[in-house]
Amino acid sequence: MNENKIGYMWVIFSLIAVVVIGVAIWFFMGNSSSEDAVQEDAITASESGDDQALEENIEHASIVLASQTVDFSDGTNATFRIAEPFELGIAAEGLGKARFMAMSPDGRLFVPDMVDYKLSHQGKVYVLEDFNESTGQFETKHTYLSNLRGPNSVAFYTDENGQEWLYLALTAHLVRYSYTPGDTKPSGEPEIILEFPNTQAPEAKSVVWHITRTIEFHNGRLYISIGSGCNSCEHPEGELRGMIASINPDGSDVEVYADGLRNSVGFTWVDDVLYATENGADHLGEGAPDELLYKITKGEHYGWPYCYESNGEALLDTSVVWKNPVACEDVPRPLATFKPHAAPLGIEYFENAHEVLNNTFLVALHGSFDPGVQNGYEIVRVTEDGEQEIFMDGFQDATGERYARPLDFMEHDEHSFFFTDDFRGRLYYVTAKSNTDVDDQ
Repeated sequence: MNENKIGYMWVIFSLIAVVVIGVAIWFFMGNSSSEDAVQEDAITASESGDDQALEENIEHASIVLASQTVDFSDGTNATFRIAEPFELGIAAEGLGKARFMAMSPDGRLFVPDMVDYKLSHQGKVYVLEDFNESTGQFETKHTYLSNLRGPNSVAFYTDENGQEWLYLALTAHLVRYSYTPGDTKPSGEPEIILEFPNTQAPEAKSVVWHITRTIEFHNGRLYISIGSGCNSCEHPEGELRGMIASINPDGSDVEVYADGLRNSVGFTWVDDVLYATENGADHLGEGAPDELLYKITKGEHYGWPYCYESNGEALLDTSVVWKNPVACEDVPRPLATFKPHAAPLGIEYFENAHEVLNNTFLVALHGSFDPGVQNGYEIVRVTEDGEQEIFMDGFQDATGERYARPLDFMEHDEHSFFFTDDFRGRLYYVTAKSNTDVDDQ
């Protein structure tokens, strides 16, 4: 072999060796870099709370509706659809216009009966006790208070001295009674804590004004939803109308928590965040405005009466010439919207509950006062990001006949709850067997 051929072959072998070594180095370094990148991404995801980079998001259980027929004590019945595996029953009847209930410190359920929306003085507060877990019914009912004007909501509070109080929201007054466990009527006279505007707003152009006040304690303060004094008007500065306010338990230090809310009848707290339903105006026709669920921020103005929600937009109501309108594009956005005139009222958040309800809200769509509109008349499940599904329906049929109007919720345990119906005066009991119960059978 001549010297030139040996030289060429040596060069070729050298080049091949260089390529092989380079590929090997690239392969091992590349794998090492990829693993480091995956590990770094995982650490970053963990630190940032981005669970999607580590595992799939846990989805809420899908809802499957099944028909159930409920028999009433008057010999009638109704067929509803409700999410499986929940069962539906009647815990109490004869409750009139049953509104926002509360559980007393001694485990009795208090339910106001507004009687009607005509502000008669015939309202009552019932107390239900001796709940039978086997039958799903309360065995005892007392009339705790009577001759009331517009009772809508009750709440209980124990002060720093250990004194227990029952608070009652009436149309014109917020009152409290000294509460003694086991009593079937108050032992003393009511103390007036706060007075509410008690007439239609001067600028009202219709007969609509809101007579209900809803109350709930949170972190030692009492929160009050106070509806507007009209369908659509500007209230005088400082008037307790169209807002959620808060006070000390003795009625002092009145504070506006959130304003511009026409009629946020129902609200609830999740940790330290307030969620409230909102009923829109009536003068914009059957197709507007959308009804709302808000995640409330303290100090915000939510747009009423100037703005309304429709098809994902906050729009200026141009049917009125306003004195001091707000910029609708700056109004906070709702967490969820419902069909016009669906009338969202009660709301409850379920935590450590059955998988169908766990970490979600139930919202009672009371339904339009005009049964011909046929929007609402459902209970819907709403997730924390605003997604919604029907949990129960059948409160109104296709002909417009109404069997119930859902209003307020009260969780009984992790697998059951009550809800009031102010149309037929009934308290419904909804329950599902736990997974443990199923496994034990």
